[in-house]
Amino acid sequence: MIIKILGAESLGVRGLSCSVELKNRKILIDPGIALGWRRYRLLPHPFQVLMGVNIRERVIEQLKSASDVIISHFDGDHCPLARPNPYQLGIDEVKDSLSRCRIWALGPDHCPPTQHKRRGDLAEILNRDLISAEGRKEGSLEFSLPVAHGRQGGAEHRVMMTRIEDQGESFVHASDTQLYDETAIEFILDWEPDVVLVSGPPLYHYSGAGLKDLSERGRQNALKLSRHVPVVIIDHHLLRSQQGIDWLNELKGDARNQICCAADFMTRQALFLEAWRNRLYEWLPVRERWHDDYEQGRADLEPYRIQGWEALIARGKIQPCKWYPCCPIKEYTEAGKLERDWIEQYCLVGNRNCVRYQMEESGQPHPDSMLPNGKIREELA
Repeated sequence: MIIKILGAESLGVRGLSCSVELKNRKILIDPGIALGWRRYRLLPHPFQVLMGVNIRERVIEQLKSASDVIISHFDGDHCPLARPNPYQLGIDEVKDSLSRCRIWALGPDHCPPTQHKRRGDLAEILNRDLISAEGRKEGSLEFSLPVAHGRQGGAEHRVMMTRIEDQGESFVHASDTQLYDETAIEFILDWEPDVVLVSGPPLYHYSGAGLKDLSERGRQNALKLSRHVPVVIIDHHLLRSQQGIDWLNELKGDARNQICCAADFMTRQALFLEAWRNRLYEWLPVRERWHDDYEQGRADLEPYRIQGWEALIARGKIQPCKWYPCCPIKEYTEAGKLERDWIEQYCLVGNRNCVRYQMEESGQPHPDSMLPNGKIREELA
C-alpha cells in the first residue's frame, strides 16, 4: 500500500486529498482543492495561488490512472465542482477521468442543500448515478455510516469515512470529523488501522468556552487514537492558523505513537500558507486588482514564484535540503535545462524522499543526470 497525500493545509492548500495505490487498484479520496476565499480579510496570496495550481495539476494527473474515486462529502475543497471559483477544481477538468472510475460517495440524504446540489451536478455532468457508499464494503474498501462533520455536524451535515485494507495493512481516511465526534473515534478504533488521516479541530473559528471545549476534546481524542494507532496524521482545518500549528506541535510531545501533519508524513517541510497569508502580503506585496486580472486570465504568477520561495527561506519558514547549494539539480534549473517543479517539490522543502538525497547521505555514487525521483535524464549529462 502506497499512501500519497496530495493536498492539505500543511502542503499549502485547503483539502484532504490523497491517493492510495494497491496491487490492482488506485484509489483517490476527496479530489478537490480550495484556498480559502478570505482570511485576515485578504484573498489568497499569488504565491499560494501558484501552489494551488501545482497541486490541482497533480490531482488531475493522478485521476487519469485512478480505478476508484471516493468523495467523503461535497464541500468545495473535497470534490470537483460544476461552478468552481478560480482556485478550485472544476468537473470539466477531470470529466474524462471520472467517467472511467468507480465513484463511491456520501449519499444525498446526508448532504446539506448546497452539497446536495453539487452531488447532483456531478451525477448529471457524468450522466451516471453515484454509488451511495455509506455502510458498504467491497473488496479492499469499507465505508462508515455517516458521522458528524465536526462540532457543527447536524443530521444533514455528515461525512463518510473510508477504510482501505491491503496485504495486512489498513488506512483510514476520517475526513472532516475534526476529532470531535466520539462515534467517529470509536468507529476508527474498531477498524484497527495502521494509519489514520483526519482533520483536526478548526480552532480559528472559536473563542472563549467554545474554543476551550473544541481544543480539549480534540486533544483527548487525538491522544486516544495515538494509544492504538501507529500513525495519526492530523491536518486540514486545524492548520489554518498559528494557534493550530502550535496545538499540534504540543500534542506531538504527549503522544504514545507518531502524530504528524501531512507534510511530515510525506517527509518534507510544511507550507502553512493560509496561516501565513497576512505575513505573505507583508513580505511580498500584491498590486491592486491582481485577483481581478487572475480571474480574467491576465495575471502572471511567475513573478511571485521565485520571490515567494526566497521570502519563506529568508524568514526561516522553510529550510532547503543541506545538499541543495552544491546539487546539480539546482545548477540545471538555474540554467533553464530542468523544470523548476523539481526543486520546488524536493530541494526547497527538504523532501527526504529524494533519491539523490538518500544516496548522498549513504555515500552512494550517483550520476549528475539523476532526477530526485531516481530516473536518469540523459540529456542532462
